Amino acid sequence: MAIISTKTLAQFYGVLLYKKKDIIAIQEKLGIGGNVNQLAVHPDSELMGKTLADSYELLLELVGDLIAIQENLNIDGNPVLEVEYQSNEASTDISFGEIFNLLMYLEEDIIAIQDELDIIGYSNQERAEEVDKNVRAQLRKLEEFHGPLEDDPGGILPKYGEMGVKKILFTGDGLPLFPNFTPKQLHEIFVKNSASTDQCPCLVYVS
Repeated sequence: MAIISTKTLAQFYGVLLYKKKDIIAIQEKLGIGGNVNQLAVHPDSELMGKTLADSYELLLELVGDLIAIQENLNIDGNPVLEVEYQSNEASTDISFGEIFNLLMYLEEDIIAIQDELDIIGYSNQERAEEVDKNVRAQLRKLEEFHGPLEDDPGGILPKYGEMGVKKILFTGDGLPLFPNFTPKQLHEIFVKNSASTDQCPCLVYVS
């Protein structure tokens, strides 16, 4: 078995703690448990000394919480996680690669639930906000090129629907996040009285 550094094990355990925060947020949303006091960030110093067995034990705990949520919502989860949970024993023999794969399955199930409940979680909020930052930069370029952009929700939201956006996501502060549109889609939504998007020279400037 490959030797994993203490720092890597601490970082991995920290990732699992963020998954725990995601699950607690879902529990709070559903009113089925969860403790907001557990959302406190753990200092890195507290994570040093965590072993692979510690990570596996925490992962099994998270899987158990996730299965309860899935039962509450009447949705299916990844069967590999359920089989692993039924084994119900944290082992020192499990490899880092095996736990990492289980983490990926766990994250997929968490994100599916977050999408179902319109939650921007601790795991995916950073990615969503990065998309939002990039889209806002593209909108600034469109505005420099075309002047004031469309800002009437009555004009914007129907076009969102045409682009396949079925729900608007929000940050933890309640601010709406821009979907990950292409420059061409942004042009079609926000440029007032736009002509043929395919031929607009601004797209080279915005991309």
